[in-house]
Amino acid sequence: MFDYEYWGNEILPAKTNMMLEEFMLRRPSLYPVACARFFTVPRDAVVLGYAQDTDALKKRDASFDVVRRLTGGSHVQLGQNILAYSFSVPRDGSFKNYEGMRAYYAQHVADAFEDLGIENITVDNKASTINVDGRVVASHAAIWGVESALLHGLIIVSPYDMEKLSGRVFLGQRKIGGKCYTEQAAIKNMPALSKFLDERKRKIANDLIANAILARVTKGKYRKMGFDKKALEGCQTIEKKHASERWVAERRPPFEEDQIEEIPGEQLDGKLKKNMGYCMYLQVKDKHFKKMSEPKE
Repeated sequence: MFDYEYWGNEILPAKTNMMLEEFMLRRPSLYPVACARFFTVPRDAVVLGYAQDTDALKKRDASFDVVRRLTGGSHVQLGQNILAYSFSVPRDGSFKNYEGMRAYYAQHVADAFEDLGIENITVDNKASTINVDGRVVASHAAIWGVESALLHGLIIVSPYDMEKLSGRVFLGQRKIGGKCYTEQAAIKNMPALSKFLDERKRKIANDLIANAILARVTKGKYRKMGFDKKALEGCQTIEKKHASERWVAERRPPFEEDQIEEIPGEQLDGKLKKNMGYCMYLQVKDKHFKKMSEPKE
């Protein structure tokens, strides 16, 4: 479908990764290529959704970073237990809408998991999740630009430190059938992918997962790229934006209509949203969330 550029699998600070996401979004509008990239962060970072208020934070201290991403939804924590992936494409008609793009890449990611020997995988395109045994193991979001589009996602490679996570952000709950079901319980139940791998492979889980996805998406055909000075020429403005507290706290400056056609579920310059739950469960139906938060059998 596309000629791909592969921009590596790197460990970079959260703010740098958010800037590179915007670089990735722009790239296919300048060159007739699609881009693939994987990344993680050297230390924990809470990532706010494009249109989310900072009320999701219980505290801010030196133990973690706070950044804001391009796509909608709500807060999620990045850490060394998470592998992130991004794909960006030109708006050349290959995908009629962002739903088609999300479904296409979600299936490739799910197929890559199967290639690694993981079973009982399902794709829930309405919830934007990939599940193992009915529980979220990866989720994704898209931004539909005027000339290009980007999808990025997060994969749970190893379990969250729940004490740290619950001390940093507010986790929601739902009342279903007269009972209370919590996001904290659902996150504790997440089936981290490394647990499905041979013990000898767990130390290189990120590389194994990234390589499996890359092989599925590109069929082994891509041009290896690097973020050198030439590639990043002209990125000073977006680098400054993502390093700015004004962007993180206030979402300023917002995107404009000549840049972005749609961020699913969001207004480009609307009021920031409060009281949002954890991103991976925002679109999950109650009947599925109930199972995710119940004790494992």
